[in-house]
Amino acid sequence: MTSGNPEIQAGASGDSRRFDLLIVVVTAGILLGLTLSTRGSLNNGVYLPIQSTNDLSRWATIYSLGERGTYQIDVTPWRNTIDRVQVNGHFYSSKPPLLPTVLAGEYLLLKTLSFGRLNFSDHPVAVMRIILITVNLVPMVVFLLLFSQLLGRLTTDPWVRMYTLLAAGLGTYLTAYSVTLNNHTVAAFSMFFALFAAFLIWQERRREWWLFAAVGFFGAFTAVNELPAAAFLVAVAAGLLWKARRETLLFFLPFAVIPVAAHFGTNYAAVGSLKPAYADKAAYVFPGSYWKIDPATGRLRGSKVDPATGKESIELQKGIDNQYEPWPVYLFHLLLGHHGILSLSPIFLFSLIGLLRRIRARGDPLKPFALLAVSLTLLLFVFYIFFAGQRNYGGVCSGLRWFFWLIPLWLMFLPAGLEGRTASRWVRGLACAFLLISVVTVFYAAPNPWTKSWLHEWLYQIQWVSY
Repeated sequence: MTSGNPEIQAGASGDSRRFDLLIVVVTAGILLGLTLSTRGSLNNGVYLPIQSTNDLSRWATIYSLGERGTYQIDVTPWRNTIDRVQVNGHFYSSKPPLLPTVLAGEYLLLKTLSFGRLNFSDHPVAVMRIILITVNLVPMVVFLLLFSQLLGRLTTDPWVRMYTLLAAGLGTYLTAYSVTLNNHTVAAFSMFFALFAAFLIWQERRREWWLFAAVGFFGAFTAVNELPAAAFLVAVAAGLLWKARRETLLFFLPFAVIPVAAHFGTNYAAVGSLKPAYADKAAYVFPGSYWKIDPATGRLRGSKVDPATGKESIELQKGIDNQYEPWPVYLFHLLLGHHGILSLSPIFLFSLIGLLRRIRARGDPLKPFALLAVSLTLLLFVFYIFFAGQRNYGGVCSGLRWFFWLIPLWLMFLPAGLEGRTASRWVRGLACAFLLISVVTVFYAAPNPWTKSWLHEWLYQIQWVSY
C-alpha cells in the first residue's frame, strides 16, 4: 500500500511539503480567527470565551488558584457551574485538577511578565484567549507538522496525502473544540505525540532515549486527561517492553510516572484524597446539585435553590442528561445518529476501510497499530454503553467527545482507505463529498461546540428525538 522505494518517497515528500505547509498555515489562521472571535457568556457587559458549564468549571479553578491560591470555587467573578462537587463544606470543580493547575501556572506567568496588567479582573478576555491559543492552537500546529511527516511514511500518493492533511486540519472536531477549554483536544494531541514516537520506535527501529521518554510522558498525560486512555498507555508499554525492554524501563517508565504522580498529587492537594472528586457520588449531594442521583430509581434527580427564599426544590431533569435509551438505540446514535462518528464525520469511513485493509493484509507492518485502533475503539464503545452509568452522549455537545482522543489514530489509517482508488473520479468525488460534510460539521460547531450538532438539531426539529 506504500512504496518501498526511497527515491519515490523522497521525491513525493519534497514536492508535497510546500502544500503541507500551506495547509498548516491556513488551518492555523482559521483557528486563530475562530479563537479570537469566539463570544460566550456575558459577564459585566463583556462577552467572555466561556461557552458552557463544562469549560466554566475549569476556568473557575484556574481563577481560584491564580487569584486566591485555592482549589475551592466558592467565590469567582462568574455564575456557578453545575459541574461542581461539595467536599467539607466547600465547592470544587468536578474536573480533574491537573490541567487547570498547569494553566493556572501559565496565568501567573502571564500576570508576572505583564507586570500585573494581564489579569482576570482587568483583561479577562485577553487572558482567556492567550491560554486557549497555547493549550489548543499551538499543539494543533505541532500535531499537523508531525502528522505531515507521518503521512510521508504512509503514502506516496500526493492526492491522498493532501486530502488526509486537510481532513486532519479542518475535517474533525479537534478543530471545533480548539476554541474552548476542554480536556479532549489536549488528550488527542498528547496521544498523537506518543503515537508518533512509538511509530518511529516500532517501525523504524529507532532507539533514542528521548523517543521512549516522549511515549511515556505523553501517553501517561493522555491517560490522566482521558481515563479510558489508560488502556492506550498499557498497550503501548507492553509493545515497547517486547521491542526494547531496557530502554522502556530506563526512559519510558520514569517519564510516564511524572503525569501520573502529578495527577494524584494535584487531586490530593485539591480535595485531600487520591480518589477523583467526580467519582465520589456523595460529593454531588448538596442543595442545588444538578447531578444528584435518586437512589431508588438510579435516575438523575437534581435540585435548585431559590435565591430569594433559599428554599430547595426537586428538579427532575428531562433533557439529554437524563436519557436512558436502550443500548441498540444508543449505539445507533453513537455511530450513525445525532452524535454519530460516521454520520457527522464521514471521512472516517475511509479510516474504517483502511483499518480493515491493514488487518487483512498478510505481513502488513502496520497491523499492530490497526489492531490497537480497533481494540481501543471497541473498548470505548463497550465502556460508554454498558459501564459509564448514564447514556447521555456527553451531555449537550457536538460530536462524540469521549472518543476525540482517538481521532489521530483513526486519521493514521485514512490514507490506506483511499490509496489505489484515487484514479477513479467516482471515488475522488465521494471523498470530496465526505470531506465537505465533515468540514460543515466542524464549522457549524465552531462558534460554540457545547451545543447540538447540525444533525441533532435537525432530528429535534422534525421530532425524531425529544431532547
